[in-house]
Amino acid sequence: MKLHQFLLFFFLYFNYLQAQKANIHDKSYEINQFIKKGDSLNKLPDHDAALNTYQMGLAMALDNNSHAQAAILYKKIGVYYHKKQQYSIAEINYRRGLKRDSISTVAGDLYFNISLIKKAVGQNDSIMPYLETSLGLFNNHEINKGACNAYLSAGINYKERQLYEKALKYLIKSYKGFQIFNNKKKLADVCSIIGNVQNHLKNYNQALYYYQKALKYQKETNHMQGLGRTYVNIANTSDNLKKYDSAIFYYKRGLKFLESKNKSKATAMYNLADTYLTIGETKLAENYFKGSIRLSKTLTDTISFLYGYNGLINLYLKEGSFKRAEMYLDSLSPLAQLVSDKVVTLNYYENQSEFYNKIKNYKGAYEYQLHYNNLYKEIYNKEQAEVIQNLEIQFDNTNKENEILKLTLTNKNNELRLVEKNRDIENKNRLLIILVFVVVSLIVLYYALRQKQKGIAQHLKIEKLEAIYNGQEIIKKRIARDLHDIITTNFDGLRLKILALKRSKHINSSIDTITKDLKNVNQQIRVVSHRLYPLEIQVGKQKFTDIIKSRLSEFQLYGNVYVELEVPLPKELDTTSLIIQNNFYGILLEVLNNIEKHSHATKLTLNSFIENKRMHFIFLDNGIGIEQNSKEGIGILNIKQRCEILEGSCSIKKVESGTEVYVNFPLKKPCND
Repeated sequence: MKLHQFLLFFFLYFNYLQAQKANIHDKSYEINQFIKKGDSLNKLPDHDAALNTYQMGLAMALDNNSHAQAAILYKKIGVYYHKKQQYSIAEINYRRGLKRDSISTVAGDLYFNISLIKKAVGQNDSIMPYLETSLGLFNNHEINKGACNAYLSAGINYKERQLYEKALKYLIKSYKGFQIFNNKKKLADVCSIIGNVQNHLKNYNQALYYYQKALKYQKETNHMQGLGRTYVNIANTSDNLKKYDSAIFYYKRGLKFLESKNKSKATAMYNLADTYLTIGETKLAENYFKGSIRLSKTLTDTISFLYGYNGLINLYLKEGSFKRAEMYLDSLSPLAQLVSDKVVTLNYYENQSEFYNKIKNYKGAYEYQLHYNNLYKEIYNKEQAEVIQNLEIQFDNTNKENEILKLTLTNKNNELRLVEKNRDIENKNRLLIILVFVVVSLIVLYYALRQKQKGIAQHLKIEKLEAIYNGQEIIKKRIARDLHDIITTNFDGLRLKILALKRSKHINSSIDTITKDLKNVNQQIRVVSHRLYPLEIQVGKQKFTDIIKSRLSEFQLYGNVYVELEVPLPKELDTTSLIIQNNFYGILLEVLNNIEKHSHATKLTLNSFIENKRMHFIFLDNGIGIEQNSKEGIGILNIKQRCEILEGSCSIKKVESGTEVYVNFPLKKPCND
């Protein structure tokens, strides 16, 4: 290549790059205009038109490979569906946004919004992973409104888990952020929650300080219900400090601001009555107890009016009005031992024991004192267990924070190395530019070598990206497979049990069973999060074949599908590896799930045999059958994936009597990938 040809080529290539940059800039500007127009339509409000605008902008961003703008638009589209409570569609859009951007504050918003969805649908164990990822991203950037909301949510969630130190840490960060944006309504909310945390920690004077600050912001924003609640919080704290006159004053102030038909008002009336009883103002205490009971009955709030009954009984016992106390005890008796709030039952036992003691029925007093002592121990033991559990969670969180800190330091070091390398590259480029003007012949040689090096570097980069992508896909497939097994099948089982309540003769027992199953589901999800196998806990307690039989019996009972085992299950299943058991169990659950959801079957026949050191299983239902050209769902794909893991094969086909699923795999333990 001659010199003038090379210079011409270089000039044309440079102009081409500049034109490409200008084109990208123009497209980026158009996408930003779509975003601004959509935001304006949202303010009108014309949400449907805004959605259409966002979708047009998203299409352009995807065509232009504008990942940052695409992530913003996915977030805005997700928010549209989020507000309409179409949570699954909203979450899909949030996750698509994260595929385009996983490191910016937009990614922080996306993770935070997913945590809100998990809370809305009741998946409480899934809230914190997404929320903590969001916090990690916001901590690495300048504070914005999204970060403030995430910090506030973290404070609330940590408070609910009794991790008060972490709650205060993020609530203070939220408070400082909302101060920057002068959001007085949010500042009032944050101050109230900090006051509640300090109250739990028995730091009553600090609690009063934050309640007073909340009161100031609520007055400035004219938030009447907030004023009422805050006055009541101040009153409760004053009562804890034994400042009864102040407590009475603030209770009365709070009652003026609370709505007439409101649970908070009934609670405030009860607390005011209790304060009057403490200082000996029994007539006023009686009036407010009765007022609380009347309001609680209007609101059909059983727990609150039972608290009121206990308060009145305690008052009448102190006054010596035993007949009136007995009347309320008799009214309370049928309900007190059935309510979920054990404190109501505990107070009832205490009042009943005191009543019998007052009328000198010492045997009755002794019996109810025993009931009181036993229930008190039960509540105390439960509280102790919760304290221990919270300490364990706090310890785990501390370890996680230490790991995150180590990773952050590693990333910082890598960034510094990258900066140094970039500087070296820049210096080399400057030197090469000078050499271009000195020796033309060397420029041509350098250009050829440079292109070759770039090709090698690009090839290596692509290989690395492919390796990372493949690794992520493997992890996602495994997690998707296990979560699908656990969540879909277990929650379907629970749904069937809840439907069965209508025909159950022992509702309380069924409710206990459902509660126990919910705990088991939570445990299984926790097992998956630590990369353990779902069957590991169960297999240690019973045979694997018994587990299968139990699941089939449960399916028959709650799914109204008769299950027939043509031959006993092979005993060899009990001695196979946990990998085989776990994957076969997953296949079984998917088959049962598909029958229950799609087949409309009334009978399932299971046949099994061993031949040539391979296990063979045939599931045959009498349902409507599967269409041969129907699209494969995640359940069928899961069955096939698990068969591949077991180095086996499967076939799913429609037969005259319904659907036949045939699975076979070797008895040996497959190699781990």
